Amino acid sequence: MYLSKISRYREIYERSVKPVEEQLTEVEREIDAYNLRVKCGYSETPLISGDAASINFFPEETRLHDHKGICIDVIESINKNTIISIYHFWERYWFDIIKGKEMKEVEEKNFKYSEFQDYFSLKKRISRHYEIGEEIEKIKDVANSLKHGNRRNIRRLLDTYPDLFERKDKFFISCFGADAISIKRADVEEAFEIVSNSGPQKPLTS
Repeated sequence: MYLSKISRYREIYERSVKPVEEQLTEVEREIDAYNLRVKCGYSETPLISGDAASINFFPEETRLHDHKGICIDVIESINKNTIISIYHFWERYWFDIIKGKEMKEVEEKNFKYSEFQDYFSLKKRISRHYEIGEEIEKIKDVANSLKHGNRRNIRRLLDTYPDLFERKDKFFISCFGADAISIKRADVEEAFEIVSNSGPQKPLTS
């Protein structure tokens, strides 16, 4: 059940991101072709607005780079939202597993929901029944930094996983918060792998 749900999340991710990745590849091809034409002497006709208040001297180049920027932003957004979604799926799934197991032993009124509101408390409860690797903590840190934009957590993320940042200066991070985190397809694939390996793949202990 757990792995089948992860597969569904993977399918949703691929169906969302692949069309945009294909658009990005196409617009990059068009930019290369445009640059080659410029080297061969091509020059654009400026685009003048109706009231002549503004002139765009390179309308085609502007359009191509705007399209590329939109594709990059959409891919980044899909990647970030996917990591947040699969981490919180992991949390919810384990909550249901542990609740189902422990509800056999105690009445619902004695079930302490507050213990599931903190990662380390949840992990402690899981560890009573199943061994969880440390790798899931990376996905927790990334997902919570993306979702909440806490500057202290983001700076800690920078120290631990600098490859997630294209710019590493503290001023940029203090200004842009979670937008300073750069999530690529490889990061999403790693997150899927970690979350897949952090579920109840073996029988729960008694």
